[in-house]
Amino acid sequence: MLERSFDTQLNDLWEAVLNLSLPGPEQLQLLGAMGDPSAVDELALALEDSFWTVSEAFTRKQLSRDELNALNKLNDCLNRLSGTDNAATWTPAALESNAEWQEVRRLATQAILRRQISRIQPASA
Repeated sequence: MLERSFDTQLNDLWEAVLNLSLPGPEQLQLLGAMGDPSAVDELALALEDSFWTVSEAFTRKQLSRDELNALNKLNDCLNRLSGTDNAATWTPAALESNAEWQEVRRLATQAILRRQISRIQPASA
C-alpha cells in the first residue's frame, strides 16, 4: 500500500475544511457525487480523518497560530454536534437549514480566511 505524504494529507485537511464551508445545496451535491447524499457525517469525518495533521503542521511551522486556533474552533464545533443526542443534525434537511450547520460553515470559512492571510504573512509560532 502506498503511503501518502504529509503534505498530501495536510491538503486533505484543507479540502475537508473547504467542503465544510460550502453552502448546503453544494454539500449535498458533493455527498451525492461521493455516492450517498444522506451521509452528512462524511463531511465531518473527512476533517476528523485528517485532523491529526494540525498539531504536526503547527510544529513544522506549516500552520500559523491563527490557523491552528481557527481549525480547533471548527473541530470543537463539530465535536459538540456529535453523538446520538444530535442525530437530527446529521440529516440532509438539517444540513441545508440548521443553525448549527451555518455555524460550521462560518467557522470553516474563518479557517480558510486565516489560511489565506497566513500565505501572505510568514507562519509564526
